[in-house]
Amino acid sequence: MRVLVLSNLYPPDFFGGYELGCRQAADALADMGHDVLVLTSAPRVPVAPEPRVRRALQLTDVYNPYLQNKHHLVTLGLQHASACFVNAFNVHALLETLDSFEPKVVYVWNLVGLGGLGLMACLQYLGVPWVWHLMDRTPRDLCRLPLGASRSPLAGIVQRHLQGTYLACSRRVIEEIDDPDSILNGSVELVPNWIEGVEPPSRTHFFRGGRLRVASAAGHLCSPKGIDLIIEAAHRLRQDGRTNFVIDLYGKVMDDTYPALIRQYDLGDWVRLKGLRSQHKLTELYREYDVFAFPTWEREPFGFAPLEAAAAGCVPLLTNNCGIGEWLVHGVHCWKIERSAAALADALTDILDRRIELAAIGRRVAAVVWRDFHIRRLLPRIERALARAARQRRAAAGDAQQAYHLAILAEKLTQVLIEEWLAA
Repeated sequence: MRVLVLSNLYPPDFFGGYELGCRQAADALADMGHDVLVLTSAPRVPVAPEPRVRRALQLTDVYNPYLQNKHHLVTLGLQHASACFVNAFNVHALLETLDSFEPKVVYVWNLVGLGGLGLMACLQYLGVPWVWHLMDRTPRDLCRLPLGASRSPLAGIVQRHLQGTYLACSRRVIEEIDDPDSILNGSVELVPNWIEGVEPPSRTHFFRGGRLRVASAAGHLCSPKGIDLIIEAAHRLRQDGRTNFVIDLYGKVMDDTYPALIRQYDLGDWVRLKGLRSQHKLTELYREYDVFAFPTWEREPFGFAPLEAAAAGCVPLLTNNCGIGEWLVHGVHCWKIERSAAALADALTDILDRRIELAAIGRRVAAVVWRDFHIRRLLPRIERALARAARQRRAAAGDAQQAYHLAILAEKLTQVLIEEWLAA
């Protein structure tokens, strides 16, 4: 089957787990014999050419905090429109790729930054079947008006006119997309995030006293992932006289916020910033840790890192209502807490005092992750969804030339409407 993968970023240029998951899925499909081409944005860092990756799209970098803080409101509004609504340049690049590659189905990932609504409208207009893998609230974000406006008329338009197949990593992400008004129109199936690789020998060492080893990891260290709560929890442990623990934080340090907080609490011997590591290297390192601390925000769709740590027998300590928590049972495969520094410190204290025994939890979660959450186990479900969508090709409403003309008109109209809306 000829599959076109569509993503805003693609490793080694990536922002987080969404893009890493996209690469793993694309590689797995190619390994199974499918003809896969990835269409993504021009890289933000130099990368080597790859035979099945076409980096031809423009990325409007809405993730750049400098631009968000420094630009005029109208410029930010137009930037938002290009990122979420319509980017005619990217529609043109998509049309050229559809013409040259002739995919049976388009496998859609994160489109924020590409004018994602325009790309999806193009596929719908041409009758090209698609499957959209949701590891975040991307359809909702694409409908959002700039500068924090609460309601958008675009959600209703998308619900009426965009129909296809969705694969979602958790019920949480589906509910967040469809609240307060339903957006997802078509088939929706739950497919959890995954691990990859070869299962190592079973872990034999677990915490039974002594120094507790705690890890946490993210693409970049930030408050939504609970890094400030982890540091605060360490401070509470030290205030209680606890010294027999160490917490290693893996991820890009964006500024001096967390180094300064560690210095302020004098936690240099207990909380260590370890920098960014590759996904492969982290999966090896997790076997050296007892607990993976993940006090992430409640809207976390899933999270690859705690699943990868769990595969190593490193027990996930999770916010109790985050996406991955839907797939793991408290006290059986993980330990769930309220999202606060106090709750995290209390759980770590219970582990240190052996009121929570990690060995049984670690063995169970490693076994279930390797059995049920490996990409080899989940890939057939993805293949079936792609194949079903490919068989449901719809009649086109128009041709490629008409689609591009409409994209140009929509881009200009959107710019005018955004300026008028912001001026009102």
